[in-house]
Amino acid sequence: MKRFKLKNVAMLTGLALTMGLAAPLAIAAPSAASIQRADIKMPIQNYIGDFGGPAGVKALINTFVGYVAADPHINYYFAHTNIKALKYNLTQQVCEVVGGPCKYTGPTMTAAHKGLHVTTAAFNYLAQDMIKAMDKKGIAKPAQNYLLAQLAAMEPQVVTANGPLG
Repeated sequence: MKRFKLKNVAMLTGLALTMGLAAPLAIAAPSAASIQRADIKMPIQNYIGDFGGPAGVKALINTFVGYVAADPHINYYFAHTNIKALKYNLTQQVCEVVGGPCKYTGPTMTAAHKGLHVTTAAFNYLAQDMIKAMDKKGIAKPAQNYLLAQLAAMEPQVVTANGPLG
């Protein structure tokens, strides 16, 4: 399977289509009023219902973290991570990003990934694990595309290293 750099919407659309996401991405330009946190680059839209509310987001993150833990391409990045705190922060972040009532108060993406030397390839494996988790939870493709676009916009704060595939 091809690995895509998620540097722009065209590449994310390619990943979405490659991974079987049916609906193309429709991305609106963010306005200053729509940006609610420094790491959220795009306007927040209300997809919380598609994710099953905050409880559905929590279940998604539990599944996602399980896939990441089993993924030999990236699980070493999390070897010394407080998994309980990771799950909590990811749940709050995704819940907020998809229009839920949660408010992410964790570290910025730059701070959270400092010194980890995350490659583009690792970022893409993480995206694949998220897609797999969303598919397992039965999340609608437009909602999946929306979350992937939000996460792709955070790539410059997460990817800090070049690697064999990144």
